[in-house]
Amino acid sequence: MITTYLKYILFFLLLSTQMGYAHSGEPISIALNEANIITFIFPNQILNVTEPSSDFMFSYEEQSNLGVLKAKKTKQLSNLTVTTKDGYIYSFVLVPTKDVTNFVFVMTTSNAIGRINVGQNGTTTPVPSSETPPEVASNATITEGSATSTSESVSDPKPAVVTSTATTPQPVNQFITGTNPKGEAANVKSEEGNTLPITAPTKSIHEIDLYTSEPQTYYNIFCENIHIEKPTIKNVSRKVGVLEIRLNDITLDKNEMYFSLQILNESGKAYTVKDMEFFVMSKGSKKQFKIEPLYVYNFRNDLGVNSEVNAVYVLKNIRLSEKQQMFIILEGLDHDRYMMLAPPNEVVNR
Repeated sequence: MITTYLKYILFFLLLSTQMGYAHSGEPISIALNEANIITFIFPNQILNVTEPSSDFMFSYEEQSNLGVLKAKKTKQLSNLTVTTKDGYIYSFVLVPTKDVTNFVFVMTTSNAIGRINVGQNGTTTPVPSSETPPEVASNATITEGSATSTSESVSDPKPAVVTSTATTPQPVNQFITGTNPKGEAANVKSEEGNTLPITAPTKSIHEIDLYTSEPQTYYNIFCENIHIEKPTIKNVSRKVGVLEIRLNDITLDKNEMYFSLQILNESGKAYTVKDMEFFVMSKGSKKQFKIEPLYVYNFRNDLGVNSEVNAVYVLKNIRLSEKQQMFIILEGLDHDRYMMLAPPNEVVNR
C-alpha cells in the first residue's frame, strides 16, 4: 500500500519537473465506486486524455465536452488527466470509496492546473512569453518598420504552462440543495443570485444552475446515476404469469421524485408494451387524476426474450393523504392487457 502511494507522489513530482512550472491549481479528488457513474462537463471540447489504470474507464465522444467515468471494484488509487481543445489541463485523483455524494462535476477554466497552446491540427506549441528573452534583447537591432536580430538561433523551448495565481476553487456538484427557513429545498445560487449557461467559462461555477437552465439534461444525468443502484424497496411488485413489474426505489431530489422501476420478462416469448402511467385515486371514489412524468429514462416498448428493463420516471413531488392511493399501470401488454401496481402510501411518502 505504501509503495502504491509513493508511486503517485513520484508521478506528480516528475510531471511538475518535466513541465518546468509551479502551479497553484491542485488535482481534484473524485470519489467513486463500481455502483456509480461520474459525469464531467468541461467548458471546451475534450482533446486528449491520459487514461487511468485498468480499474477505471473514462469515455467520451469526439468533439464533445462531456465525459463519463466508471470504476471496477478496487481499492487502488489512480489518476486521470484531460486536456481540452483550448489547451487547459485538468488533473484528477480517483479515490475508490463506499460513500459517493458528487455525481456531476461542471468544470471551469479556473479548475485547470495549467495551459498549453494547441494548434489547429491538435499539436501543442509553447505559450508565448510577454517578456523579450534577455539574450535576444541584448543583441537586437531595431529599425523603423522592422526588427532584426544578430543573435544565434535559439532552440525551441518545451511547452510552457500558464497558470493563474488566484486560489483555484473546487468544482461544485450540481445536485447540492440548500434549505430555507421553512425547510423547503432551494437552489444554490451565487451571491448575486444569477444563473448562467454551462458554456460560460469565465463565470464562477457557483453561478451555473443546470437544474434551472436545462432541467431535461439535469434529469438525464441524475437518472443515469441512480438507475443501477441496489433496490431499497422490497416486496413492492406485481407478477402476471412470466411478467413482473417491481418498484425498486423512490429517490427525492429538489422538487422531484425519481421512481426506479424494473420490468422483467422471464419467458421465451417477446412482448410489446405501450407505456407506464401513474394515477392517484381517492379511496371509495371513482375520481382519479393522471400524473404526467416530467422525464422518462431508459424505458423501451420491446420486452425481449428473458430480458429486463430498468426505467426511471421523474414526477413532481407529491404526498398522498390517507384517503388516496397511487397506481402504476403498464399499458398495452399484448395490445389488450395491462399490469397494475399499487405501492403503499408509506413507501410513496417516505
